[in-house]
Amino acid sequence: MPYNHSLSLATTASGMLGGVSRAVTEQIPFSTISLISVIDVAAYAVVSASVGYCVKIVMDIIKNRYSKKNDQ
Repeated sequence: MPYNHSLSLATTASGMLGGVSRAVTEQIPFSTISLISVIDVAAYAVVSASVGYCVKIVMDIIKNRYSKKNDQ
């Protein structure tokens, strides 16, 4: 699969939004930030980015199949 800058940006933005939204919804005050809470937010960001990547891949597959049907 060739490298795609838009895919990289979409995955990074998805992970960042997921991590930030998790931190905001947990309402973690700065005084209680610990290594475990940082790891928890990072893990949530990884999951969020992975889901965003999978959605992008599925959308690409659907687009390619639709394009092939229209070309015939």
